[in-house]
Amino acid sequence: MFTHEELMVIKEAVKIADAEYIRLIELNKKDKNRLVATNRKQKKLWLLENKLNKLIEETK
Repeated sequence: MFTHEELMVIKEAVKIADAEYIRLIELNKKDKNRLVATNRKQKKLWLLENKLNKLIEETK
């Protein structure tokens, strides 16, 4: 499926995306609709990160 190195690259990309969502949440604190939408996207990203961590553990 994926090599350990490839999974680590994906994990780094997820960290970058998470940092971007945190930045967007900070910018949109006054706009509740955008805040909720960004928060939902970030939650999906966290679910992806959890699955990715499980895959990384399996490939060790």
